[in-house]
Amino acid sequence: MDRKLMEREARREFVLDAARGLFAEKGVDTTSMDDIAAAVGYTRRTLYSYFKRRDEISLLVFTEDLAMRWRAQKAAIATVISGRDKIIAWGESFYRFAGANPHAMRLQFYWDFKGIDRERLSDETFATFETLNNELADGLRAMFRLGVSDGSLRADLNIDMSISQYLYSLRSILNRALSPAYTFARFDPDDYVNHYLDLFDRGIRNTGGDNQ
Repeated sequence: MDRKLMEREARREFVLDAARGLFAEKGVDTTSMDDIAAAVGYTRRTLYSYFKRRDEISLLVFTEDLAMRWRAQKAAIATVISGRDKIIAWGESFYRFAGANPHAMRLQFYWDFKGIDRERLSDETFATFETLNNELADGLRAMFRLGVSDGSLRADLNIDMSISQYLYSLRSILNRALSPAYTFARFDPDDYVNHYLDLFDRGIRNTGGDNQ
């Protein structure tokens, strides 16, 4: 990588780090390009020379967070053997990451609600996200397949449907567990998440002692 390209990448990363702090402090919707430009000491024109719009910045920050979360999850699942145990370890690691990085959950729900419009993103930005997201999904799929083959999960599971429902329901549970907002019932966050993981585990595990 030549010097100019290295300097450009360093400046882009500087902007992403500042945006991450703003998203954590103010939220995604209330952080503007003006806010980000002011935080890094750039003019709007200079900022737009690095990023097309706020959506591009927020998706890149989200992608970096996904990469960090996936590294932590891979370390967690490497400590257990069966597919079933790996799936639960994956969820427990997600919870720990979400607790340590609350802005990451805000970005997750922002993109869940908003949806990703490829027309508002550069091809490079979308490709970076898509590659990592597919890797993460493939990793989770491999755990479910392992569980079916090693007999720790039900043989009749629809794996892709189970993955989708696990992802979306777990994210909602984590949001509720970690949110300081009003709720009609308040539970200990650890108990709340562990209760959910136990319920999900009961639904997917093989209780027959074999894989028939």
